Amino acid sequence: MLFDALFITLFVIGWLALGFLPWLALSVATRGNAGFRYLFLSMAAAVVGGLAVPVFRDDGLGLILSFVVAFAFPTLLLTARRVSRRWQPGVRG
Repeated sequence: MLFDALFITLFVIGWLALGFLPWLALSVATRGNAGFRYLFLSMAAAVVGGLAVPVFRDDGLGLILSFVVAFAFPTLLLTARRVSRRWQPGVRG
């Protein structure tokens, strides 16, 4: 029981770290204009993406894919945000 909780906690921490990386890269690239509200959204998307894969794949490939998806979901989310803001009139960024 304790080992299960420990490994689940480590997985969630890994997914959160992978959700933080795209936000950090965007924040550095835009000189701090990534927005703190998108940090929470980015990390939540990473956990949701990371949890979605082991539901369908419960082997070693599912574990690797969960970390790939935990990085890809926030990256796609932040990219969609940046693209959508370019189409708004009078908004830079």
